[in-house]
Amino acid sequence: MVPWRRVTGIAAAVAAVLALLYLAARETPLFAVRTVEITGGAQAMRKAVREAAQPVEGESLVALDGQSLVRELEALPSVRSATYDRAFPSTLRIFVRPELPVGIVRLGAERWVVSERGRIIRRYAPGSSERYPRFELPGRPNVVPGAYLTDPGARVVLAALAVVPKNFPVRIHMVRLEGGRLTMDLRAPWGSPELRLGEAEDVEVKLAAAAVVLRSLSADAHSPVGYVDVSVPERTVVGSNPQVEG
Repeated sequence: MVPWRRVTGIAAAVAAVLALLYLAARETPLFAVRTVEITGGAQAMRKAVREAAQPVEGESLVALDGQSLVRELEALPSVRSATYDRAFPSTLRIFVRPELPVGIVRLGAERWVVSERGRIIRRYAPGSSERYPRFELPGRPNVVPGAYLTDPGARVVLAALAVVPKNFPVRIHMVRLEGGRLTMDLRAPWGSPELRLGEAEDVEVKLAAAAVVLRSLSADAHSPVGYVDVSVPERTVVGSNPQVEG
């Protein structure tokens, strides 16, 4: 049997050697970050991520403060989440998940692109090709990219936009929440009907029913359609006058 004092001494020596190796790895230029690889998102987002990660270039991969890096990246308005991987000897790999834009919110005189989580991603540029559905909220001061919409009404609208079917047959131009009832103004080659969803319940089911109805309308039926009411999905109503309840 090995005396316990000898075992303790050996363990202390091993720990000291490992500590020295770690310190050496931190200081050696062999493990300095020379390449940053970014995966995920569009080009503009990857560019912003690269700029945010620039301070770590030349720093040691061993000494990298990963939590701080992730916080910096997730503070970018277009980044929903970020992870990283050390690829020794000198490559830092960053994986980013973008915020998903679903709408354009008008706050007073300003318009902003907003994500499904209610995060303001960027200011909307007039004349832009972005054609996300729009909705309005009362204006407020100090709105900046990265902030979140906290209005209960905004959460209802965004929750509805987040479940719109990917192949919805017409464009949703605007969403309104009035008296607890959701209405979407649609834009189609054959007209601009209202889509009445009623109470903000079972919205995904109602939108699926609306998609079926809108696809099934014949060419002759398109022109007089003023509204489609799916507030009760199993009793969908198609009407010609948007001012008249079905």
